[in-house]
Order: sequence, then C-alpha cells, then structure tokens
Amino acid sequence: MPKVRNPYTGKMQTVSMAVPYAGRAGKKRDSYCARTAKIKGNWKRNPKSKNLIQRRRWRCPYVFGELKISEYRKR
Repeated sequence: MPKVRNPYTGKMQTVSMAVPYAGRAGKKRDSYCARTAKIKGNWKRNPKSKNLIQRRRWRCPYVFGELKISEYRKR
C-alpha cells in the first residue's frame, strides 16, 4: 500500500487507495470531494483520518468544521 505524508503531523501514513489522477481538475474530483464531504463521523477534527488525508491529496476545498493545518499546529 502507498504511503502519504500527513500534512498535519509530518509523519508517513499508509493509505488504502492510490489514485493516479488524484488532484487533477475534472468531474471525478468534483464528485469525489462532494461524496467525501458528506461522510459522517469525527474525521473532520481527526488529523490521522484517512478521509481527511485523501481529501488533502485530492485538493478538495475545505468544508465547515474541517481541521486546517494552521489550527493543528497551534495546539
């Protein structure tokens, strides 16, 4: 499985899906970002959440309540 650097902690983390077209503009990115923004749970405030890490990798826009890098480093 591929590893991705977590922008919040700086550590490498194993991620379950490697997508070669992640982050490119288009319909796939728009639908992925819309779909993952609706996922319930505490992934928005958890810096080790795979959903949050993948959303950063896909360059999805922030959703209300999502942890930002600047907020994490202030703790």
